[in-house]
Amino acid sequence: MKKITALADCNNFFVSCEILKDPSLKGKAVCVLSNCDGCVVSRSNEAKKLGVPMGMPLFMLKEKFPDVIYLSGDLKYYHQISKRVKKILNDFAPHVEHCSIDEAFLDVTGLDKTYGVNGYEELAEKLHKLLLEQTGVPVSIGIANSKILCKIATDKAKHGNFHYYIPEEKIVEEIEDFNIEKIWGVGKNTASLLKSKGIFTAGDVLKKDKEFFEHFMGKRGLELRFGLAGEDTMPVCDKATKPKSIQKTSSFMQSTNDREYLKSCILEHLHNACRKMRGYGLLTTEITVMLRTKDFRIISATDTVENPTSAEYLLNQKAKELFKQIYSPNVMYRSSGVYVGGFKDEETKQLQLFNSTEKFEKISKIWDKIEERHGRGVFTVGDCRNLTNSATKNALIEV
Repeated sequence: MKKITALADCNNFFVSCEILKDPSLKGKAVCVLSNCDGCVVSRSNEAKKLGVPMGMPLFMLKEKFPDVIYLSGDLKYYHQISKRVKKILNDFAPHVEHCSIDEAFLDVTGLDKTYGVNGYEELAEKLHKLLLEQTGVPVSIGIANSKILCKIATDKAKHGNFHYYIPEEKIVEEIEDFNIEKIWGVGKNTASLLKSKGIFTAGDVLKKDKEFFEHFMGKRGLELRFGLAGEDTMPVCDKATKPKSIQKTSSFMQSTNDREYLKSCILEHLHNACRKMRGYGLLTTEITVMLRTKDFRIISATDTVENPTSAEYLLNQKAKELFKQIYSPNVMYRSSGVYVGGFKDEETKQLQLFNSTEKFEKISKIWDKIEERHGRGVFTVGDCRNLTNSATKNALIEV
């Protein structure tokens, strides 16, 4: 039996979460902002109609779109809602691949019969209604023979009744005029390359043979051609893939050279990166600190970590030293970031007889649990250099 895949994509997820919290926002132009209220990361449909662009800094938005409601992001709350959505999806299908906080692929092969519905169109409708009733979040459902086609089906769902099915026999008809630039995985450079070959729509892709794409695009070209034909080369995988690196960045409302503010942003990025590492059971051996200047130049410094760790306490000093190397009081900065990589598995570290970082990693995990219960920012990392009582120091690391 040929595999059938579904894509569940939460609509304007962060804004939808805020509407759950405050229903009076429904029907209004609302934008949710990134860390430090830097730029727009989620827009309501009303804000989209006004032309509010993604990624624009807040200080520019307020001048151009003064009537829009701008909200600070609440990631802890969004993750809580995301967990509810993920649980329903996990219960609905045997194999679910969670791609992000608001998106997941499901293997729904044969589930129309399992749930006693008349085909996959009704299955998509059933899943949409289930998610809306149990979470309050509007979720678009697209079903097709491949992930790429699911993306197109979901795009159609967002402009219709929130669910859409592309049957195999109607693939050409359904995607013939779909713009090449809107296809999943096709960026600006790839789109330009395809257009130079006379390919402007998904239908144009299907008119070319597989050898054509293999010749000038290699594996990516074949994946595109196969996927649009309904032959999926990327089946749903429910095993979490650990990242090779983690990067946390944010833009500022306005350019600044405030040393303490910039340093605090770097440490906040590091904390967020460490939380993510711990979630995957990873330890870093490399850290990079980055500042982007007002004129978009990137200045960075990198150092290795002798003892792999995911503990902020052990990485903070190194981050501060790297920040000191790249910071200049005479330069204005528009964004900052932290990169960690060269990962080792936590399990490997636990096998070592002497683990000098274990205490601090345990403290960090306790920190994560406290933040999950009481919210982010309930306390911050310091150091013990100003503590004179050695017993107090020991108490801090024996939690």
